Amino acid sequence: MAKSIARLYKSFKPTSYKLALSAGEVDSYAEGLITITGQKIGPPSQRITFHQKGLKIITAKIVRNDKKGSREYEVVRINHLPTFEEVRLHTAELLYPGDYEVVLDYKIDQQKAAQLEGLKDKKPNRELLPSIDESDAWSNVEFRLI
Repeated sequence: MAKSIARLYKSFKPTSYKLALSAGEVDSYAEGLITITGQKIGPPSQRITFHQKGLKIITAKIVRNDKKGSREYEVVRINHLPTFEEVRLHTAELLYPGDYEVVLDYKIDQQKAAQLEGLKDKKPNRELLPSIDESDAWSNVEFRLI
């Protein structure tokens, strides 16, 4: 029997991606600041996972927006998993289902950053930005390059 593949879209459904790029300190790298808004579903957990390949997440911030206001969760650990092509953001507190905003600061190769300019209507891949790049996740998502 084949091993089933866990789908990230079942735990976090993104609604929009806002990406800002800037030249990095070193000529070969650019820095990206991406804001991913979406809805966490499923049981409470202490992490949110995104696809990524060859990117280095520098900092992360998770904010929950609900009727009581905004609440920021401290990201205590960022795990890069190259074999699974994922990055996992771990918090000290439980993340309950609801609307979240995840802000990631990351480094990307300058040549790959140039490919982001033509992706306004296409599905980006995990080599260009941290995302959930399953086909279901991109059907109703807004992607903006700022």
